[in-house]
Order: sequence, then C-alpha cells, then structure tokens
Amino acid sequence: MDKKKLAQEIVSQMGGAENIKQSWHCITRLRFNFKEKDKINSEAIKQLDGVLGAQFQSGQFQIIIGNEVASVYGELSALLEGKLTEDGNSQAKGNLIERILDTISGIFTPLLPAITGGGLLKGIMALLVATKLMSETSSNYEILSFISDAPFHFLPFLIAFSAAKRFKTDASLAVTLAGILMYPQLMEYAAGGEVSSLKFIGFSIPMNSYASSVLPIILGVLLLSYVHKYVDQIVPKSLKIIFTPLLSLLITAPLMLMFIAPLGNYIGVYLERFFAVMFDVAGPFAGMLMGGLMPLIVITGMHYAFFPSTFASFEKVGYDIMLLPMNFVANLAQSGAVLGVFLKTKDQKMKQLSFSTLIPAIFGITEPAIYGVTMKLKKPFYASLAGGAVGGAIFGLFNVKNFAFAVPGIMSLPSYIEKGTNNFLMAIIGIAASFTVSLVVTLLLKFDEETASEAAPREILTSTVTKERPAEVLSPLTGSVLPLETVPDATFAEGLVGKGVAIVPAEGLVKAPFDGEVMMLTSTNHAIGLRSTEGVEMLIHIGLETVELKGAGFELLVKDGQKFKRGDALLRFDLADIKAQGYNLVTPVVITNASQFLDVIHTAETKVVAGETKLLMLIN
Repeated sequence: MDKKKLAQEIVSQMGGAENIKQSWHCITRLRFNFKEKDKINSEAIKQLDGVLGAQFQSGQFQIIIGNEVASVYGELSALLEGKLTEDGNSQAKGNLIERILDTISGIFTPLLPAITGGGLLKGIMALLVATKLMSETSSNYEILSFISDAPFHFLPFLIAFSAAKRFKTDASLAVTLAGILMYPQLMEYAAGGEVSSLKFIGFSIPMNSYASSVLPIILGVLLLSYVHKYVDQIVPKSLKIIFTPLLSLLITAPLMLMFIAPLGNYIGVYLERFFAVMFDVAGPFAGMLMGGLMPLIVITGMHYAFFPSTFASFEKVGYDIMLLPMNFVANLAQSGAVLGVFLKTKDQKMKQLSFSTLIPAIFGITEPAIYGVTMKLKKPFYASLAGGAVGGAIFGLFNVKNFAFAVPGIMSLPSYIEKGTNNFLMAIIGIAASFTVSLVVTLLLKFDEETASEAAPREILTSTVTKERPAEVLSPLTGSVLPLETVPDATFAEGLVGKGVAIVPAEGLVKAPFDGEVMMLTSTNHAIGLRSTEGVEMLIHIGLETVELKGAGFELLVKDGQKFKRGDALLRFDLADIKAQGYNLVTPVVITNASQFLDVIHTAETKVVAGETKLLMLIN
C-alpha cells in the first residue's frame, strides 16, 4: 500500500482540502469534519487500496484503515497542513445527539494513547504484584504508580488542551481552567471536608474534587470558547493582548466554579450511579444486552457517550463494570467469529483476510475484523453478537470489574485482578465463553463466501487476452452514449477503474455485450462484472450512488460464474422508479483490464441498442 498515494486519493475523493474542516484519527479510523457531504465520493473511497470501509457517522465521515491508520494520517496531515478551510464552526451537522457524540469523540480520540498507555501499565503492575515479582510497598511500584496514575489524575489538563482545539479557543486559557479545578488548596478542601464551600461576590462555590473528571472541564472550555470570542470582538485591537485573556478568565473561571463544574460533576456522578444500579438490579440481562450490542454501539460511535460515566466510576469506586468489560467480551467474540471464518471458508482471499484480522481483534482492535470479514459475510457478525451476549451475561451475573482504562483486548486482562476475589477467574470464563460461542456458531452457520461480490471493481481478476484481432464489444444497454470523462464521479471520469464510455439508459435492461461469464456481482445488484471468452473484462455500474438503494429496483437474472451468450438478459432495473428517487442514471461501462490492450476505442455511436449496436473496439 502506497500510503502517500492513498492519502492523495482520499483528499481528492473528499472534495479536496477545501471541503475538509478537521481531520484526526483513532486506533483504526481516519475521522473528518467536512463542509459539504455531497462532495464526498464515499463509494470511490471504499474502493481504494488500503481502505477497509467508509461511512458517515455521527456527523463525521470515517474511513476505516486498520493498523496502518497512523502512517496514512501522517501523509494526510502533510497534505492538509495549512490548507484546511475552517469556517469558525467545527461542530458536526446533524441532530443534538450526533453533535454531542461527535464532540466527545473529537476530544477523546487524541488522548487515547496517554489514557491507554497508563491503563496498560496499571494492568502490568497488577500482574507483577499477583505473581510476586513486585511488592506494592517497593519504590519501583511507587514510581510506576506515579507514571500510570498521572494521565488519569490530571485528565482535566489533557481534556482542556484537546477541547480547546475542538472548540477553537485559546489553549493556554483552557489549560489554566483545568489548573483552577485542580488547584492544590481546592483539592485539599475537597479531600478534608473541613471547608465545604467558599463565598465569591455573594455566591457559594462548592469545594469538589475534579481529579479524573471529564464533564466539568469540557463544559468549562465550551463556555470559554464563547466568552473569549465575544470579549475578543469588543476589546480594541491595541488592548487585546492584555484585556482579552484577563476578561476571559475573570468571566469564565467564576462561572465555571460556581455553576458549570458542579453541574458537570453531578452529571458524571449520576451517570455512574445509573449504570451501577442497572447492573445491580438486572446484572445478567444488562450484561447480555450490552455485550451483545457493543459492536453496534462502537460502529455508531455511541461508545464515546459512556466515557464520562466510565471515568466517574473510576474516580468514585476505582473500577468500571460497563464500558470496558462489555467491550472486552465483544472484542473476543469478534476474534472467535473471524477464527471461525478462517477455519471454515474455502475462499483463499477471505482466509488470508480473516487470519490477518484475528490477531488485532484479540488485542482489542476489531474494526478490520468487523468491516473486512464479519459484517461482509453477515452471519459471522450475528455469531459475534451472540458470543458477546453470552460473555456479557456472565460478566453481569458475577459483577466483573475492570480496574484500569486500557484497550479492551487480551493485554487488558491483568486489569481484572482483584485480591481476595474471583474477579479475574470470572473475567477469563466470560471472555472464553464469548470467544467459544462465537466460534462455534460461526462454524455451524452457512455464510455467503462470494466475497468477490463485495470487492472493488478494480479487483476483478485479470485474464489473458487470447485473440490477436480487435475484440468487438456490443452495447449492454439501450440509450445515449456520453464520454466517460463527463461522468460526475471522479473514480470513473479519471479512468481509475478503466477505459470506456457512459450510457444514459432509455430502458431498464442489461444485455450481454459478448459471449462470456459473470465475474462479479454486488449484494445490492447495482453493478455487474463480466468477462468475455476473449479475455475482455467489463464493469457495468447502473447509475451513480445507487448502492444506497440497497437492491431496491434491481432484479438480477444471472448468478456468479454463470455462462452467457451475446444478447442474453443479465440484469433488470426499474428505470422510472430509480429516476423518481433522484438518482443519476448515467451508467459507466468500462473495460477494467484495459491495460492489457493497446487501446480501447469508442465506435462513435451516440445512440445504441442493447445486444445489437457495436460500442467499443479493443486493439490487441
């Protein structure tokens, strides 16, 4: 995979740098805020070499890369440096929930390395203590505690810096707000309980501990972004450097201490109590529900909504029973499913893909497994949901606790060690059950192995041209012919898929343009790949963005691998209905192995009849 070329193609298909407002990445995905959705060619991006999938989610556009995401992001950042066209509002479009999720995601994603690094170190320390390789009273343990606890104790500082970038406000003032919340005297009052509140201009300021808190500083920086912007507008230019920061702090800090921070603290506390009560009252059922649905929650980005309550739980009781444990069983269920696919499938490409995604899934990185294997084959994904539900029920029944924030994979297992309890044993039983159930169900279910139907058009197997005279190709459609470069889709217009023409169909029937066989089908029936007996490979893509119809209006008349004769009916589609729904019906007809020919020549016909009119000539 050429990472630089991939980054260039992503920017191009995103509508250029001018359409990108903000970019960042998580463990496996590139994430973007954008200006205009219509300029993003998601289908073309999905077909790029190195891209596992792409989707619009929670007001973002997300591109699933997998383990190479950091390298690709590095190339992307170099391309976008100094070119992003911020319009002053980086908030996601969409409903309130989508905007909240997008905001939390944008704040926490850059912080995950520090948080997971500290969490994994905590787990390693627990393992060393359990195996008697380190004493809790040793200086080594104390120093490692300083290192592992720092990202969590001083989490408000990390969040303040990230939130300042997210809300487009002054980072130094944002970090100062975190320092105010973490001021030693305030922390001392909160810990001692001798002083419960202080008066400021007649208002009471509660002395709360904001160590490891999330919502107070997020809300404080959000307030700062509005105050700073307003103050900056009214202060004369010559006095901005002095009075803008002064007034911003004098207005924001007291409001934060009096109202915003206590409100955020209470929200976090009550969220933690809600999930604690839910698991106390209906532990097995709540675990089954959350463990089974966690992959869907992660796919939609909803897991970020649980971050505040997770950190509130760590701060109050020292452990988490919801987000991280439920993610753990769900991730191991994905591992079981892809192992099942590896053992069962006869498709060599899918076997290689499932094996390559198995190890990352075991370590907690499941997006490659989900998008590349289980969701593609559908039934293994259902098996993973079943496995996650069983593991979640066990975790819920025995109230399994996680004691450190880490990527929920096999490396996080030491973070379930608790002295004097069977918590670690129950964790092992839960993930083993999740893995095993998912594996067994995958092996028992029959799933569609026609992986070529989901492959990019460029991945149609190439063949050897067998004849030396020019190959003639009839038109597969009846309608009007247009130059391929006029197609409003850069993937086709720039010849990335192959050479050919475009046809505006006059009737909804695709006929065989030559004698040959079906080489590629799509699950939505909107495109079909053919190979002639002479080795000509053709892709016929009915309309643009018609994949969104999910097969509605399309009727496939042949099967994968089926032989056909020139003029045979291959695919029927409802021309009027598709057009009425607002889809562009211009249909690219391209030769995907054009590189094997000296040239691909259009016969100059402007009106063609399916199965009768000569459309293309291929020179050997």
